[in-house]
Amino acid sequence: MNEVCILDRWEGDTAVIEVTDEADQIRWQQVPRQQLPDAREGDVLLFDGQHWKVDETATALRRQKIARRLACLKGRHPDSGNE
Repeated sequence: MNEVCILDRWEGDTAVIEVTDEADQIRWQQVPRQQLPDAREGDVLLFDGQHWKVDETATALRRQKIARRLACLKGRHPDSGNE
């Protein structure tokens, strides 16, 4: 099964991860901070069955996509025509 895992927030020493499956069903998972030492909110995460790691490429693409959407909403993007 192909799932997308995103670090939603930190609650003390616990990471709250949003997990979305192929059917767009969302579930929440909690993971101790020590299992995600270098992760920050908004990071795309990979889990190999034993270890979590940040998917640097997917995270960068996600952040770019969000920045473009925000710019468009603020009317600063060339594709933000008034329809």
